[in-house]
Amino acid sequence: MAPDLDREGAAPGAPPASPAARPRAARRAARRRRRWIGLALLASPALWFLVADVLRRGRHMTTFDRLHAAGYAATVVVSLGFWGVLLYVASGRRGAMRGVTGALFVALFTLACGVQGGFHALYNIYCSIDSQIHSQSIPWSIVGTLPLGHPRVFAHLAVALGLALGALRLARRFVRPRRLRRRVAAVLVPLALAAVTRIPVSYRVIQSSSADMIYFHGVTAVVKEHLGITDDSSDLRVQRRDPERVPRLAARPARPRNVVLILQESQRADVTCVEHDPDCELATPFSNAAAPGRMPLLQMRAHDSTTAISISNLWSGVSPTESHAVLSSAPLLWDYAHAAGWDTAYWTSQNLMFGNARLYVQDIPVSHRVVATQLDPGADLDYGAYDRQLTDRVIEEWGELVEPFFAVVHYSNIHFPYVSDPLHSPFQPSELSKAPDKNEHFKNFYRNVVYLSDMAVGRLIEHIRGTPSGERTVLVYTSDHGESFREHWQLGHTSSLWDEEILVPTWIDAPEGTLSPEERASLAGARDEFVWHLDLAPTFLDLMGLWDEPRLAPFRGRMMGHPLTRPERTVAPVPLTNCTWVWGCSFRNWGMMQGPLKIEAREWDGEFHCFNVLEDPLELTNLGEQACAPLPDLGRALFHEMPNVTPPGRPKVDWGG
Repeated sequence: MAPDLDREGAAPGAPPASPAARPRAARRAARRRRRWIGLALLASPALWFLVADVLRRGRHMTTFDRLHAAGYAATVVVSLGFWGVLLYVASGRRGAMRGVTGALFVALFTLACGVQGGFHALYNIYCSIDSQIHSQSIPWSIVGTLPLGHPRVFAHLAVALGLALGALRLARRFVRPRRLRRRVAAVLVPLALAAVTRIPVSYRVIQSSSADMIYFHGVTAVVKEHLGITDDSSDLRVQRRDPERVPRLAARPARPRNVVLILQESQRADVTCVEHDPDCELATPFSNAAAPGRMPLLQMRAHDSTTAISISNLWSGVSPTESHAVLSSAPLLWDYAHAAGWDTAYWTSQNLMFGNARLYVQDIPVSHRVVATQLDPGADLDYGAYDRQLTDRVIEEWGELVEPFFAVVHYSNIHFPYVSDPLHSPFQPSELSKAPDKNEHFKNFYRNVVYLSDMAVGRLIEHIRGTPSGERTVLVYTSDHGESFREHWQLGHTSSLWDEEILVPTWIDAPEGTLSPEERASLAGARDEFVWHLDLAPTFLDLMGLWDEPRLAPFRGRMMGHPLTRPERTVAPVPLTNCTWVWGCSFRNWGMMQGPLKIEAREWDGEFHCFNVLEDPLELTNLGEQACAPLPDLGRALFHEMPNVTPPGRPKVDWGG
């Protein structure tokens, strides 16, 4: 049994310790305390990432299965070793490595901690290879291509810098590495740096890895891409915009009103009740019932079948064939509305990590914003968060908007691999199969997907119309593009410009008193006229009372469309393409339209194919280039390159005359 000790640490009755022994004992105790403090400091950077992650994602982390939990623990161990080695070498009393490693520690910790904190504050997930790989700039990738002036981003970077400097200062006080150990650790520094660039991480959806390791993994991928070591992003994807400043504008709408765009994803016109039908038997009965007074636009076409290009056309009004400088500097509808003093919002269930899409809208001026990963951090990269979640959020925040306002509600679930519900699947037989002999079953599956998404849209419209502000709100409904089901051999979208991919459902619903008689007559008159997505930005600006604003003139001059609220229509040839400076294309394709005449070609074609879509809505009869003159010559002048290369396995088609 251990003897009792008195307050001096000696057993009762024992001779008192010598005066020299007392300082030695105190020094040993101080060294032990310093050693424990030093170890804690060396572990503190990794522990900070761990604690911060638990505070941000604690509930999500409890869902990790055993494999993902083990993977997360492994990256925490690597994090402990990495930061510990850097800080240990930086704690030396002298030598060049002290300064170099200290600066390296402060820089890397500030970036990894600050960027991941700021990114999570904006997007509810961590910055990963998904949000980095398509970057065209290594410096911007290092800071996550974040808006550095944003208060939350700036705060996270500032806190991270303070933590790094504080940890380094305290480590140099309490960690006193011996010379040999410090030299051995210095040799480990390049090995540690190499290790964090190679460690596998869980970066998509679950993100069951330490945030710092996810950051280093993403930045490494961008560097490798730029150095030509890998080729994971050969196609051009969305880059951060640098819009021109819009001067202060004076809005003078014909009637007091708000304006809302409901934007669907991949929705075909032929599965939609575009014109109100009391017996709607297509896939959109809910929006059909919620907006019985709609004004349909039955010949609305997108200029492409790619979401990124469509939103550029819709929100900027600038032709997709413009230069990169023009496309990246054109203001968007939110910029104009904000300059006029309108409240603005953007809500979407789209996962904007896909193809850098977040960068297109990251800097828009809005009072309300939500993206898929804020609705659900596990949102699918392709179909996003559930559309019903988006409707729930918009309903929750609707009453916070200040009139007048401009808002966009952007749905996502009709994107492959689609979101369906067996309990809400009236179109049968239905099967998620791309097998050619199951094509009709696959299309029924798609119809059921549209049906489920439309439930969310219809519920939103009903809510809007039941609110005081909803009585003064004009709704514009369209889809970014359509979807093909082997009508011309292809599936999905982006690879062609056939009508199954670009004829889009569009209607406008305006309560009584929100339009002037002239505006209503013009919209009603456009029912069967050929109108285009490039007409919608001018239409929105006119609805906001900005189209005639003198200070809008320089921006208005770049828009080729016309407001549908006015009698003049866009009758000049309009371009069609899935290849732009906003988004590159895997399969090059081009076309033009003027009224019902349409030309299209893909990269393996030697000439344009010509169709009259009124007389031949299925586009089965190629009329020959001369029947569409002068569109083919205009197309060649605009798009320049049309190689006649038929890929292996591609069917060769005899178009006849």
